[in-house]
Amino acid sequence: MNDAIAKASASTKCPAGNFIISATHTHSGGVSGPDGGPQIGPAIVSAIEQAKAKLVPARIGYGTAKIDLNVNRDLYNTKQEWRQGANPDAPSDKTLAVVEFRGADDTPIAVYINYAMHPVNFYMSGVVSADFPGEAARYVEEMFDNRPIAVFSNGAEGDQNPRLAYTAPFRFRQPQTDANGGRGFNPQSAAASRQAITPENMPAYKKTIARTSEYVVMLGTMIGTTVTRVMREDIEPVDTATIWAGAQGITCPGRQRLDADNPSRENVFPGYKEGADVNIRVGLLRIGDINFVAVNGEPYSEIGMKLKAAAPANKTIIVGLANGMANSGYIYSDAAYNHLTFQVISSRLMPGCAEKKISRARSN
Repeated sequence: MNDAIAKASASTKCPAGNFIISATHTHSGGVSGPDGGPQIGPAIVSAIEQAKAKLVPARIGYGTAKIDLNVNRDLYNTKQEWRQGANPDAPSDKTLAVVEFRGADDTPIAVYINYAMHPVNFYMSGVVSADFPGEAARYVEEMFDNRPIAVFSNGAEGDQNPRLAYTAPFRFRQPQTDANGGRGFNPQSAAASRQAITPENMPAYKKTIARTSEYVVMLGTMIGTTVTRVMREDIEPVDTATIWAGAQGITCPGRQRLDADNPSRENVFPGYKEGADVNIRVGLLRIGDINFVAVNGEPYSEIGMKLKAAAPANKTIIVGLANGMANSGYIYSDAAYNHLTFQVISSRLMPGCAEKKISRARSN
């Protein structure tokens, strides 16, 4: 990612600090790793160069809406187990943020969409899909006859899933974990070892994919319709906006799991010893009075909400998975440090540091 930013900066003469390149984190994207494979970097640079070649005067505006599609996924269930499941009583930021760039003819040129929700609907299914971010972007673009470009970014979604996400029927492709927290489970190994769908399971598999596809389209449509309503009714674009950017690196104590040779999936305390420090990058891109806070990781929703509450400007957007990947794993909140969910126990962060430092970060 850093290489792509450096090349794009050199080609366009735009300062490297002014770039925010973030992942939607779809769990069915077909590529892996924070850089997305060898084709992604050159494609990013090419897209940026094309955008630079098509520059036109624009106005910028900001609006928000509340939309209840996500839910906290850290659940202590009725069996007294920590599992990934819908927990509507836990923190969840419902804010959908929209930044619109309008041309001289009052037609949108680009729309930036931000919402905190994991695109996990096709996880472990064998389907390659942009999930609901792709559907939302497509909806907005088609609403305006494909003239604007719509870009989706994830907010603080470390503990946020679609409210009605249901991936259990994908047992046809996903190896089952044992009762002891899924000890030894590794998502990459599980994906690589998936077996072909058997003929007797194929009808059920196709039905599940069809139903999941309907849900994904519904999510994208609800986000897209809300975005277009905000654009029509709430956004008042301005003609001029000063651009400023800065970033700060923060360091927190790290930890290493004691069960690294046979890791538990969840619901097991693995034990830890001191590990290498964790380095997280927090950036700020300010366009007029709109503030894009970029974090190169997946912070929990509570961290994002506290950061926005403490921000001096109310037009603040948290952009996760931005400009590379920290060596932290999930960035859990202080209140969630004792959760035995896979996000928390797999994190390399010691408790009591990241939330405080991210919320107090100052861009240099």
